[in-house]
Amino acid sequence: MNENKAKKAWYKKWWVWVIIVFILIGIGGGANGNRTNTTSGKSNASTTEKPTAETKTKEEKWDVEVAYAKITAGMTKAEVETATGKTSDSCSETSAQYVGTIESCNYGGVGDNGMIMVQYQNGKLSTKSKTKF
Repeated sequence: MNENKAKKAWYKKWWVWVIIVFILIGIGGGANGNRTNTTSGKSNASTTEKPTAETKTKEEKWDVEVAYAKITAGMTKAEVETATGKTSDSCSETSAQYVGTIESCNYGGVGDNGMIMVQYQNGKLSTKSKTKF
């Protein structure tokens, strides 16, 4: 009797959508993977915790204008990171015969209300630009 019944397409089965939901939840959790949770479940008033980006007030947030003013042409990557107080998570590097090595890096982001984009040529800062959000 069931032989005449049409077989459902794989994407119309309920368990396929359950798997897709779990995958999406996993991806969403993975996007927050660079955040660490240091809460131990115990409250200790004498422990001083560094405020997170979510708890920082506007005055405590990274100021893209101040950081941008501190960096100048000819600085090394380490000097720029010290001056801005940020390390870059996204750098790309290319090489060309006549210009040498060019590395492009971004500092800051949406959570910082701004971003500084720099290019290093042969290890020295050659160009910089900023964007405010």
